[in-house]
Amino acid sequence: MEGRILFIAYDYYEYARAIDGEFREMGFESNFYSIQPETIPFKVARRLSGSLYRSSLDRYHSEIIEKYLKGYFDYVIFLQVHQMSQENMHLLKERQSQARFVLYNWDAVKTHDYRPYMRFFDRVLTFDPVDAGVLGVEYLPLFCIRRFQDLRPRFETPLSVYFIGSIVNPKRYEAVRAFERYCAANAISFQTYMSSTVHGITQMLKAGIWPRGVSLRAIGAERFVEMMETSNAVFDFANHAQSGFTMRTMENLCAGKKIITNNAMVKETDFYSEDRFFVFKGLEFEGVSEFLQRQVSSEGRDTSRYTVQEFARRLLGVAR
Repeated sequence: MEGRILFIAYDYYEYARAIDGEFREMGFESNFYSIQPETIPFKVARRLSGSLYRSSLDRYHSEIIEKYLKGYFDYVIFLQVHQMSQENMHLLKERQSQARFVLYNWDAVKTHDYRPYMRFFDRVLTFDPVDAGVLGVEYLPLFCIRRFQDLRPRFETPLSVYFIGSIVNPKRYEAVRAFERYCAANAISFQTYMSSTVHGITQMLKAGIWPRGVSLRAIGAERFVEMMETSNAVFDFANHAQSGFTMRTMENLCAGKKIITNNAMVKETDFYSEDRFFVFKGLEFEGVSEFLQRQVSSEGRDTSRYTVQEFARRLLGVAR
């Protein structure tokens, strides 16, 4: 395939760059930019002054837009857009008027309201099925990157669970600690890696929580794979109120792991089965131990449609 893509995305862990890599694998010239740079100058501006940060971000975006000739791109893809000003969106539409504009949202509209930007796009997609129905946009669930697609199971006991996640919402931290207590009382091995930002830790302190075992650094790739491979199941609790499935859900679905989640929407999917998913309410985990020991009978389910390869194709609307 041939064509040029301008890909502007929230550069979260390795996920946006994995999508960018798939565009390139498909034969496109993909030009990737972070919509919200995490460089030191931007971090300083954000701490010092909201207006200074806004002007710095606007200038950064306009420089990207004006870097390329008019009519250069065939696709303009956004993964999140609320960080860009309406003025810069007008400028981008004017300069790349012939391009197909696509917006993907991996947060619910109640977390980041992208509705004022929908008019700029030919297609709008979301990971949240409820938002898709309410707003009349396309539903596209999240994905599993390549290195999680063929993991080898090497856990020693079915009674083994892991959690890896960023802590933005104090409720997520409390849920992890509550599940940790359940595991301790039921002889379940529970590995955790929680990361956060200074802001996230500050929010927990304000909520009266002293966060223990929370790192300011993201987990390394090798450690991530090791924790997943040596566990029978993953514990999933979203940072935000949403009906869309977390990245952790989709990764572990493709990796063949059991999934313990508070998102009851999984029961409405074609990939749900009682031997693979345990849905809990509140912080009630009774039955998890028995679930972990239950033999899996739903082998052989096709999860190829939830890979990053398929996600990139569906984002562009490109058939195999």
